[in-house]
Amino acid sequence: MQEMKEDAKFFKAGNSFGLRLTKRDKERMHAEPGDEYEKTISPDGKVITFRKKEAVDPKTLAMIDQLFDENKELMGRLKDE
Repeated sequence: MQEMKEDAKFFKAGNSFGLRLTKRDKERMHAEPGDEYEKTISPDGKVITFRKKEAVDPKTLAMIDQLFDENKELMGRLKDE
């Protein structure tokens, strides 16, 4: 895999700040609005890494919901521990 290096402009957006990504960046990242990324900043603040979070399969979420529903009493006791 070839690393791509380009400039990105830091800007203020309301009370937040952002780095502008190009349409080409979006395509390379296979990014869509609402995608979530994990951000890691080096201790010296000079390197920022973004890693796309993997979406959880809806079937897995349904299985987890069912498991919690079937064990409400146990989950309630564990929550208080």
